[in-house]
Amino acid sequence: MAKILVIEDESTLREDIIEWLSYEGYDAVGAADGVEGVNAAILHQPDLIVSDIRMPRLDGYGVLVDIKADSNMRLTPFIFLTAKAEMSDMRRGMQLGADDYLMKPFDRLDLLRAIETRLEKKNIQASEQQQHVELFKEMISYERAQRLLQSKLVSAFSHEFRDSLSVIQLASTLLRDFVQDKDVQRSLSYIDRIEAYVSQIVQLVDDMLLLAQMEAGKFTLKPEPVDPEAFIRQIVEGFQSIYGATRQIEFENHYHGFLMADTRLLRHIASNLMIIAIKNSRSGSKVKINVDAHNGHCTISVRSQGMFIPEIDQAHLAQLAEAFQDDPEAANMSSIEMGLAIIKQASEAHGGTLQLKNEAGVGTELIVTLPLQQA
Repeated sequence: MAKILVIEDESTLREDIIEWLSYEGYDAVGAADGVEGVNAAILHQPDLIVSDIRMPRLDGYGVLVDIKADSNMRLTPFIFLTAKAEMSDMRRGMQLGADDYLMKPFDRLDLLRAIETRLEKKNIQASEQQQHVELFKEMISYERAQRLLQSKLVSAFSHEFRDSLSVIQLASTLLRDFVQDKDVQRSLSYIDRIEAYVSQIVQLVDDMLLLAQMEAGKFTLKPEPVDPEAFIRQIVEGFQSIYGATRQIEFENHYHGFLMADTRLLRHIASNLMIIAIKNSRSGSKVKINVDAHNGHCTISVRSQGMFIPEIDQAHLAQLAEAFQDDPEAANMSSIEMGLAIIKQASEAHGGTLQLKNEAGVGTELIVTLPLQQA
């Protein structure tokens, strides 16, 4: 049965709704405010969310923005509960991506009808999407391996573009409201989020052009003196702006010098390390990236609490870069494998390596080693 998250600060109403849903066979969980609601959504990955609007710490609109920013939940149906019947509130919620409204007070049947309607619509959309995927697989099965890889790359980048642009649009809508309300602190927080996602989109464009050049054999390595501490710290700060509310992202540097590196590839290495660590860790966990130097080499490593990749050992890793370029089955790579393949390819272009260290009970550490040449 479907899992439903109920976010409501009125404990009596919240418990009543959970009881109604449980009686109907739904797997219902509750949260007492917006912050708890976002964390519960990340933890439980519900099939539908029912949320109040007026709540302490984080209101329903803020919850909706965070949910839509998560690629795993951006299509999750969202039903608002509100005691206000103003058209402006309803219009604002719909603009942000809410699927339905229920006006307080409402009865059990009203709630169940709304939930059933949205879940049925979600199932229809999922079925149609699966049909499109199957059709797409049939179409690309007749193309050459290179065309398969290009399609996969375009799909992956398009997905990232849609997610980033969606967050920018939602954040700008809320920002406009906060400016009107003279809420300076929250306005600045959404400005930071918009700037971070714009930077991420710019990087995606650069990455697409870079991969196209490498694929066509037209890429020329252009090493230049780089301060790894300043360079990677800037990347980490961008991820902190986007994921700081749900991850403890830390940066530690033990090397104070320069190395010769192509900044385009170095950015690609650091960003993919962060993305893999963040997306394979739970909400509230710590993600730590470290820069150090040993025996004439600079190391960039990342570890996050709970990240463990047992299905990809060192032998498998050695095959990723070759498969990424030459094998038709590369189109079926997981997002983790694709990220690792890109990191490995970029590292080896510098004469470096990528290592995975798996330790049961501790997790996976990703380590990039680059030759250290003084500028």
